[in-house]
Amino acid sequence: MVDSLRAARVHVVKEPVLTPERILDAVSEQLELSGIAGLRLRDVAERLSVSVPSLYRFFEDREAMIAAAYVRDFSLQTFVDLDELKEVFAAAETLEDYERGLRRVVVDIFGDERRQNRWRKLAAMAATRHDPVLCQQIASVQAEFTCRVAELYSQAMARGWVTTTTVNPLAFAYAVQGLAMGPVFADVAPVQGVTSEEFTEVFVLFHRALTS
Repeated sequence: MVDSLRAARVHVVKEPVLTPERILDAVSEQLELSGIAGLRLRDVAERLSVSVPSLYRFFEDREAMIAAAYVRDFSLQTFVDLDELKEVFAAAETLEDYERGLRRVVVDIFGDERRQNRWRKLAAMAATRHDPVLCQQIASVQAEFTCRVAELYSQAMARGWVTTTTVNPLAFAYAVQGLAMGPVFADVAPVQGVTSEEFTEVFVLFHRALTS
């Protein structure tokens, strides 16, 4: 009797533990492959080995998932960049130390990971064009980043590393961000003969010109 009951038991397969972060990871990966127009929740669910209805436990609809993924990716990369700058600044005792730190941060600018991260940021910014709510969220993140870079410039002035007093720290912050996005053009239309080391040297020279 016991054996027959054991044989009659139905094996229940449990879905993997689902979290908002896992969903956003899958959405980000799928967006890179298909873009917004081609993103299907069925594909996202397959990546996670879950059912489509499971996705709605955490997000209202497809658009909410896409917006959340873009904001998350943009925020993560933006503040990774900021953390690297802050670490370099905190460790530096002289302007020369700071420039050596900048070189370490920028030197792998053409690497696969950095390329992927800057294109994720660009995709998020492009998606804001027709989405006012997403635009506001991205703008809030970017504004905070800009203000923090400006604060670093002001701290450099306080340390005596900046000899000019006519540069607006916010203008400096925007200029540095413009330099940092330069590699996007190399991604779009790569030209042989430019190395990460050469770009890094030019980046430091521009930075030096803005602080001297």
